[in-house]
Amino acid sequence: MTTLAEEFAERRGKTYPAHGWIAERFPEYVETMLRLDEIIRKRPRRFDEKEHELFHIVALAVLGSNPHNQPHLTAHIRKALTLGAHPEEIAEALMVAVNPAGARVITYGVTCMLEAIAQLESEGWTTAADGSLEAPK
Repeated sequence: MTTLAEEFAERRGKTYPAHGWIAERFPEYVETMLRLDEIIRKRPRRFDEKEHELFHIVALAVLGSNPHNQPHLTAHIRKALTLGAHPEEIAEALMVAVNPAGARVITYGVTCMLEAIAQLESEGWTTAADGSLEAPK
């Protein structure tokens, strides 16, 4: 049987110690968050999963360029890249947020994107001639 903390981590793509602590003490909160996630991601929608990741990337970048948040943003960029997002799509999404949120968004976001690309390349992903990433064969 999967625990709430494990399901929360699976949906988020990463295990955070805070998730286990919250799930143990506030299970109804985690159940509500999982239900919200289901409503947002699992039902028919206008935006696909890649586009949802682009929104997540922009939101995290706007929240602030700080070292504490960088692994979280890098993880979402990595997921978007594996879903077929082109690095230029990510950069463009970040540029859209520059006007309302400031130039730190693009600097921080591209820094995390380069980190995600380096992680994927170390796992055998390659950069195609058009700049997109290709999974190992």
